[in-house]
Amino acid sequence: MMAARAAAKPDREKLRARIERSGLLVDGAIDLAIDIDGVRVGEIQTYVPPERELPPGAYELGITIDDPSLRGRGYGGEAVRLFVDWLFDAREATSVALGTVESNTAMRTVAERLGFVADGVVASQGTEYVYYVLMRDAWQARRRSR
Repeated sequence: MMAARAAAKPDREKLRARIERSGLLVDGAIDLAIDIDGVRVGEIQTYVPPERELPPGAYELGITIDDPSLRGRGYGGEAVRLFVDWLFDAREATSVALGTVESNTAMRTVAERLGFVADGVVASQGTEYVYYVLMRDAWQARRRSR
């Protein structure tokens, strides 16, 4: 079993609310823990933007591996792959998008390996973010070739 880095104590009521809704679409979001050998090492979530912002079936994805020493080991990439498969299969997503800091080459590599296509760069408060999108038809074609 691996040791997890000590984290600041979260507010118990907020944590309880997140656990109760984990895996359920609540207020347009689904939160899941990333667990390695029984230890929570991060989280992955999706957000369904309101239809006025994006078309139905469009999802946005975010991921965090808490301990920097656990990054680059494939945990995040595997979590993204499994979650994207689930979004397209179970939620019938039409597209999945994710953004990352331009300098995060590990996340950019994960996105590109999974078939996400860079769709643009957005600057915010002096930081540039690359926005990636994976469309359902591209995901299906990739899946057939696995």
